[in-house]
Amino acid sequence: MSVSIQNSGNSDLAVDQTSSSTDFASASATAPLTVSGNTIDTGRYLITASNDYSTGAAYNYHTDTDGCVRIFDKQTNTYLQVFGDPHIETSNEVHGKFQQDGLVIDLSDGTQVQVQPTGANSNGDTHINAVSVTKDNQTSFITGLYNDAGNASVQISAPQTGNAFQLNNTFDSYSDTELHPGSSLNDLRFANNSALSASGETSLDGKGGGILEFLDQRVPLKSIDSVIQASTSMAGQGSQSVDAPEYSAATLNNLRIETGYSQ
Repeated sequence: MSVSIQNSGNSDLAVDQTSSSTDFASASATAPLTVSGNTIDTGRYLITASNDYSTGAAYNYHTDTDGCVRIFDKQTNTYLQVFGDPHIETSNEVHGKFQQDGLVIDLSDGTQVQVQPTGANSNGDTHINAVSVTKDNQTSFITGLYNDAGNASVQISAPQTGNAFQLNNTFDSYSDTELHPGSSLNDLRFANNSALSASGETSLDGKGGGILEFLDQRVPLKSIDSVIQASTSMAGQGSQSVDAPEYSAATLNNLRIETGYSQ
């Protein structure tokens, strides 16, 4: 994937991303998002939101009321759930926790799930503020998973045209950690394709991948500072290189980022 960012005297920078022909495949080739009650059906996955939930053995079958989103894979009969302050757990007890960064889950049918945490409370804990589910440029939002008063009520919006950031710019995945399944939802992997540990609780914060997710949304970047931050973050991930001409604080004629990332 090659991303070119051009600025011709304007203060904002637009992302122009070269796409493969598969980006323009007919939407009829895959099932659209459908919403029924508290469940989003992507065709392959059922994504169900609830205020009440029970964990599996990894968290001692704990029950609580502070919000859960469960992703079930119809093909492999495996699941991943994100819950509480926030933790993740799979059907084979792989588990982890995140506090500072958001989480992007790229599913095998092209669906992208973004989990947006709340700010930290007085105890330093965060919870799930909102979740976006995007497939084939259609997005539904899940809200009402948690509030401090304990009376939250889950709501799921009807699918809208556009990606999560275009529809709600608080879904900026710059600092998010990206996860994707290998053979099933029991086989979760980071952006660098390393697997989550099968033993112990894995910290998910700071593992990276979100910058590539953000650039892949093809939305305007806000400032030169954003581009510099993006290029620095990407270069630090090891598999990317950044080539840029000389620039001043006032102008940036051309910045080309070769990500080394392919779809």
